[in-house]
Amino acid sequence: MRLTYILFLIFVSIPPVSAEIVRSSGQWTVKPNFEKSSKARESISGAACVPGTNHCLAANDEKNYAQFFEIEDGNLVPTRLIRLLPKKIDGEKMDEIDAEGVVFVPAQDTGGKAYFYVTGSHGLSRSGDYQPSRYMLLRFPVDPRTGNPTFNFDGNRATPDVERTTLLRETIKTNADLSPYADKTLDRNGVTIEGIATIGTDMLFGLRSPCLAKSAVIVRVPMGDLFKNTVPHATTSLVKMGDNVGVRDLANVQDGILILAGRSDDRRGSENFTCGEKRAPPSPLPSVWFWSGRDGDAARPLGDLPGVKASASAETLLVLEETANAYRVLILFDGKKNGKPVEFTIEK
Repeated sequence: MRLTYILFLIFVSIPPVSAEIVRSSGQWTVKPNFEKSSKARESISGAACVPGTNHCLAANDEKNYAQFFEIEDGNLVPTRLIRLLPKKIDGEKMDEIDAEGVVFVPAQDTGGKAYFYVTGSHGLSRSGDYQPSRYMLLRFPVDPRTGNPTFNFDGNRATPDVERTTLLRETIKTNADLSPYADKTLDRNGVTIEGIATIGTDMLFGLRSPCLAKSAVIVRVPMGDLFKNTVPHATTSLVKMGDNVGVRDLANVQDGILILAGRSDDRRGSENFTCGEKRAPPSPLPSVWFWSGRDGDAARPLGDLPGVKASASAETLLVLEETANAYRVLILFDGKKNGKPVEFTIEK
């Protein structure tokens, strides 16, 4: 399969050198604002772009719609909304998706379709409520030349062209590594998806929680099985990144995956479990790691994000460019207006 993950890509190998992250002095702007409310625009939680274009999709973790945007010379330009869920399904009200990750997937075979995928957290709310809308994996077909959906859409009405499945919840509940943490709250090490990417014909789901043995969990599922009528089988990889460190986002690059990492749980107290330990959790700085995507391979730290506090919620990693020596990325933050995008250059 042709690897087409980022906006501009030069095919290179990853040299074994110490990495450094440099924060850009330039200021990114967002005009106009992301819609529809201040709550939504302060909750940007995932984004991805169509390779070779400046057309992208951003999801937020408070509503049940996503929004397209374009990248233009240091500015994000939000455009049209797309409704991802109807107000009700089988008579049951749909709340927010708690969308936490977006990935573009090119057509897998000749004559196939390209898709944007959006994943919900697949976890309980912080108050412990079960909301079916959080347990959705959604996708819709797009034109890979323009990044636009191949069907008519708007921000007020979901169409059947947006496919959805809830079977990933059953996959998690039946996986031996994850079943003890399924349907538990985040402060009890409960399953919470926060990143999505692809390796070959597999889809990877990066978990903020549980954090196990000082390792983050990444779930691997064959893409072809995700939207069938049977529960797909999953395998898990433990990626050691430290105590109370979980995945906050995943992004495809040449030869592997970039992992945006941060606190696994920011509210866990000493009476709860932190990566299997009964003590108050440390508060790690947001950081970026490179991982080959192969089970058993160690992740390589590329560095902490300079000028970013441990309390900051770095939620979205968007790769702008990859060269022979570095990645140029954009980081967006939860809790900040329009994600307050900041650019960094990361040495390989």
